Amino acid sequence: MLRIEGLTSAYGALEVLHGIDLAVAEGEIVTIVGANGAGKTTLMRCISGVQPLRAGAIRFDGADITRRPDHARAGLGIGHSPEGRQIFADLAVEENLALGAYHRRGPLAADLDEVYALFPVLAEKRALPAGGLSGGQQQMLAIGRAIMTRPKLMLLDEPSMGLAPVLVDRILEVITGLRDRGVTLLVVEQNAFAALSIADRGYVMETGRITLSGPARDLIADARVREAYLGA
Repeated sequence: MLRIEGLTSAYGALEVLHGIDLAVAEGEIVTIVGANGAGKTTLMRCISGVQPLRAGAIRFDGADITRRPDHARAGLGIGHSPEGRQIFADLAVEENLALGAYHRRGPLAADLDEVYALFPVLAEKRALPAGGLSGGQQQMLAIGRAIMTRPKLMLLDEPSMGLAPVLVDRILEVITGLRDRGVTLLVVEQNAFAALSIADRGYVMETGRITLSGPARDLIADARVREAYLGA
């Protein structure tokens, strides 16, 4: 579904991604683990079209989308729940969700019901300003907004950051549930064990490069990954 070849990207003169090659097959959960500053978020922003490329190519669902703008990529079926949630604090919860479907026409009731079934607390607070939600509820809102795009591929950037363990478990359940319903997922996550435990495959990023990849179970067992990211 997604293939990235030779991707480089920079902030001004500073190149932060150096020839990234990555693939995600339809129906997979693929996770990217790595330390802060490894370039994980920049890579996700490149895929969704927010961050420009210096070189390389991105193919999605058989089409070259390298030069397509971010809104066009959303219309093709790429949903993005960004790092830091980036909700609209002054808008109501339901208005935030509706913005996830801005590129679509037609009623949204069924889509909203789907999100509210996953996150009932959002239904309870649908008319309240999103800025009044707790951190965990805001994360649910960011994921729900991405679901509203009806994605074929969902990009989740640090979905468990700052959450209590019980909420982390809930987010992981939602991720696996989305996969079971046919959504393909690419997940960036600092909680490496949690991410790898639900993933089919994984990539390890260090200083803007992919240094290791393979089946998730093999990465969990790899001594280098265990020492660097799993606290073993």
